[in-house]
Amino acid sequence: MVKPHETTQESAAILPDTQLKAVDLVANSDGLNEQARLVTPSIDLTDVATTLPPEYKSIEGYRASTIRSAIYGLLCIISAAPYSNRTCTDILLGTGGYCVEMSLRWFEFKKQRYIYWKQSRSFERVPAILVESGSSALKRLKTGLSMSVVSERRAVYGWNVMELEAKHFLRLLLEKIFHPFYLFQLISVALWLYEVYTTYALAVLFMSMGSVLYEVVTQATNTAQLEQLVACHVHVTVRRDGTTIVITSEDIIVGDIVLIEEQIVPADMVILTGECMADEASLTGEAIPVTKQHISDPSQSIKDCAKNALLYSGSIVLRAKGEVWAVVTRTGFSTKKGELFRQILHPETPPFQIVSDSYRYLVALSIVAGLTSLLRIYDARPLDFSLCFNFDHHSSSIAYDPHVGVGFSLKRLRKERIICIDAQKINIAGHLNCFCFDKTGTLTSEHLFFHGVDPCDGSEITSQPTSQDLDYALASCHGLSVVDGVVTGYALERDMFASTEYMLNASHEILKNNQVVLRYCHRFPFDAALQRSSVVVQAINETGNYRVFVKGSPEAMTEICESASLPSNFECRVEQYASQGYYCMGLATKVVTTDATTTDRAQMESNVKFLGFLLFVNPVKPESSQVIQTLESADIDVRIITGDNALTAMHVARQISMRLSTSMVYVDLVSDGSPSYQLLPSSTSWLPAGDLSKLLAMDYDLTISGSALEFVKQSSSMDLTNKLVLKTKIFARIKPQLKTWIVQTLMDSGLCVGMTGDGTNDCGALKAAHVGLALSDAEASIVAPFTSRDKAIQDVVTLIREGRCALTTSLLSFKFMIMYPMIDTVLVSFINHVEATFTSSQVSPDQSYDSRATPPAQKLSKSVPPTSLFAPSILWGVGGQFLCFTLFFWATLSMAEREPWFCPLPAIASGKLHCYKFHPNEKEGMTAHSYESNITWLIGHWQYIILAIAFNMKDSFRESAWRNRPFVWYTLALAVLMCVILVFPGCPIAVHLFDLEAPLPSGFCWRVAGLCVVNLASAMGIELVVKKLSTNNSLSSGARRAKKMQC
Repeated sequence: MVKPHETTQESAAILPDTQLKAVDLVANSDGLNEQARLVTPSIDLTDVATTLPPEYKSIEGYRASTIRSAIYGLLCIISAAPYSNRTCTDILLGTGGYCVEMSLRWFEFKKQRYIYWKQSRSFERVPAILVESGSSALKRLKTGLSMSVVSERRAVYGWNVMELEAKHFLRLLLEKIFHPFYLFQLISVALWLYEVYTTYALAVLFMSMGSVLYEVVTQATNTAQLEQLVACHVHVTVRRDGTTIVITSEDIIVGDIVLIEEQIVPADMVILTGECMADEASLTGEAIPVTKQHISDPSQSIKDCAKNALLYSGSIVLRAKGEVWAVVTRTGFSTKKGELFRQILHPETPPFQIVSDSYRYLVALSIVAGLTSLLRIYDARPLDFSLCFNFDHHSSSIAYDPHVGVGFSLKRLRKERIICIDAQKINIAGHLNCFCFDKTGTLTSEHLFFHGVDPCDGSEITSQPTSQDLDYALASCHGLSVVDGVVTGYALERDMFASTEYMLNASHEILKNNQVVLRYCHRFPFDAALQRSSVVVQAINETGNYRVFVKGSPEAMTEICESASLPSNFECRVEQYASQGYYCMGLATKVVTTDATTTDRAQMESNVKFLGFLLFVNPVKPESSQVIQTLESADIDVRIITGDNALTAMHVARQISMRLSTSMVYVDLVSDGSPSYQLLPSSTSWLPAGDLSKLLAMDYDLTISGSALEFVKQSSSMDLTNKLVLKTKIFARIKPQLKTWIVQTLMDSGLCVGMTGDGTNDCGALKAAHVGLALSDAEASIVAPFTSRDKAIQDVVTLIREGRCALTTSLLSFKFMIMYPMIDTVLVSFINHVEATFTSSQVSPDQSYDSRATPPAQKLSKSVPPTSLFAPSILWGVGGQFLCFTLFFWATLSMAEREPWFCPLPAIASGKLHCYKFHPNEKEGMTAHSYESNITWLIGHWQYIILAIAFNMKDSFRESAWRNRPFVWYTLALAVLMCVILVFPGCPIAVHLFDLEAPLPSGFCWRVAGLCVVNLASAMGIELVVKKLSTNNSLSSGARRAKKMQC
């Protein structure tokens, strides 16, 4: 029971729920009386992150019924025990001078807490996220939270911990043993032991237990490693009830006012006062320490604050300037770091058609099992024998996993320094037919290099301007800092600053010839939405005046500069520089008096005087051209989505030899706010776009600006907008939110979309895409399922190759696992029908595991692996191989029956013939010593070897099986063994090791060997034909897709 609080401090909403009215207790001006005001939130207080799966948002349908709630809890326990905690907490809320007691019922599911709300009669997710304005948090700066509010929030949100709930070894072992597959194997082993298949049963038992132990040890090791990564045990200084106290990081609660110290940040926080420098490499991959400053606009909601004011949980504060206070915004698994590890622990399972198809095959095999059981009954076999038969010959198909090829691909990706936190997406990478690239830092170099400044006064571009304003602007308009005597910050700004004769010290003073020239008063960091940054400085030789310098995109400059200061050919200059590949930015300034200084960004950045253009070069990466050509030669559609200028993007696209039409249509908004287009490079005049359907009919590729795309979104139909997106090859001046929308639109159009970027402004798009690859040196990025630690764009090709290889390996394993029980069923049904059987020593080899290690093909082909297990290539392949096996098995039996030495088993059993010694009633009245058993065993084992060779022939997605040494040596050893048994019938190996006590004549064995060679050639021929047909079908599908995109 949480006691009602009697303090005068503020308490923010403790039950963030869109369907209820949140109670917000606020202190009045004199701080003596407490008044409650009822607030109906206008925003979603649950603040559900867009990256979370839908089940996190709410659990509906469980009305005020104890029975339904209990059933739901039981189902949760059965399905991997997510119902880890459920409690009743009585909590008191003050509302208008009286208290309302609320009984909270909650449980945790996938590391998220759900609370039952009686009014909505449903469980609602309550993330530990602060919903509060900056000004409200600043009011609590000196007092912090009251202890009663801390207790209330603790009851709702829990502790600031990320517990992974490491399971005991015995529990892990039992969970694995009771997995459906291993449980099925245990039942099979028990039946085999009952049927005295001792050798085979023990072999399967030892292999299964070894597999179980390996999986348990691996899982325990991985959990221990994850625990080390999430562990954070530090002490922090907070303010509560007006007192500064030291607590452990676990005791932090949402809304706490915390003193930032030089240590690991234990929760997500927003800086309220001061500034610091943080290392975020472990989360975002940003190798350069980032300067974090206090919020610039207190009127904004805390969750809308700029990224430069946000400290991520898990980042390390390297230096704090003075006293830096921050408010805790997220705790536990609600932090960005928590999201990353929750995604690792509970990856979102993407829809995968092959998974559902595999169950359909199992149903078909179950029908076959039923028919074979009827045949057993017809042959007067006991029921227990029929049951054992079906468990024996269909157990391998149960073992099929649609992701069997992922494990080896995952290991190879790790060797290539590609980190994966969602292994299931490796298979999806095999289906990619569209890939989107960010430009800066992805296709081009990570850094921009300073080229010079154009003062727009008729003089040439120079890196040493004569104007004092330009000189001061280059020296001061940046976000650089000094750490341990080294200037740190973005490379672009470091290169610009290095071109000047100035120096920067740790006190944020700019020096020239060891004399202080400028002193910083305030910095407004770069804002992606505003597309600009600015600083306020004071010249030492000027008293009473301050200078404001603004740096930003040309479009942003036109919005804030005095029109008289802009050159008459402003737009022409911008287009000229952009078409030459320069990264162009504007510089502007103004002078303000002491009385005019303010922290209001909009006021400081208004009515400024334009100074000139900053020019940077961003060279294309040497490998970019090869990567793009490789993808396009494989019929993978390539798009560029960038925040840069359209002309610059087109220049880069031409440099990397991107497949584009000779002329391109560039769509943008003109001065009157309507979309117009240019046909580049032949024309520079703007023409009204008019009816966009006519624009789509043009035989040109499109480039569109973000503003034009936003206009089309709002004014045109969804169908027309989607067609425009499909036809567009280059998206320019795109803001982060629009990047995400473009990727989602491409996905909704039926494309399997990949996205790569450096993870700064691409977070939403990287997460939204089917496959996202972040170019980051972090161990695991919070922005994408795949991370290239080498920041190499060629890893895009590596990822697709591995995806196709993994998918093909899974399909080949499936074909083998389907053929295995089908062949076994035919063989055993035949010999049982003639009153024969196999002994426990006559086991069948399994080459499916070794075959999975074959590496991917070095070249991307135009064809793609099938997307369904019912694809023609799969059906024709399985059907053709089964028909081939049946024909050669029938041919061998027919050839034997025509031989004068052949004695049918029924004739021997009845005493009519005496070709060899008969061993009756060995088991269930059947014998294992017969010509039929020998022939069937030989043909069956050769068939497994033949299929392993045929299925592992080189194709478009995997290298030759010769590159897979374990498979080659294992297959060769089996082939040699089978040759010895076949060519030397009656040898000790055949008689004593495999119980083949009815040797076949040598001449007949040589003819069987010839049939096996023909069988191998036929099987390989079938695979070649099927692969050729599937390749042609895949190419025609790609052509249809390309035609659809042009329509």
